[in-house]
Amino acid sequence: MQRLTAQRQAILDLINASNRHWDADEVVRALVDAGASIGIATVYRGLAALETQGLIDSIQLADKKRYERADKAHHDHMICTSCGLIEEFSHDTIEELQLAAAAKKGFRLTGHQLVMFGYCSQCAKELKA
Repeated sequence: MQRLTAQRQAILDLINASNRHWDADEVVRALVDAGASIGIATVYRGLAALETQGLIDSIQLADKKRYERADKAHHDHMICTSCGLIEEFSHDTIEELQLAAAAKKGFRLTGHQLVMFGYCSQCAKELKA
């Protein structure tokens, strides 16, 4: 197990203190705004180490990786392509269908991520206006 340095602890504390989905740039800005002296390379290394240790989770979006607390129950994500809002959801039928699809192909599933893209309710209303 890798050492939990002061910088990695600060990153972990920041992510665990919220339900946000953080990208590396946001982590740097938040830590620097809080008075930390930390660079982007240190944050990238710290995020990778924390994820490897299972202390945080990530989702890969088209533009960048986002990080979140690892202590949440399994969930999937809906991403608003207009404002960037990330909504978490879970649905039993979707989970069952994914397992059935994997079994049909003889695929031994060890995990998955489902990310759906569209417009959040607010952006959808604005598009109609």
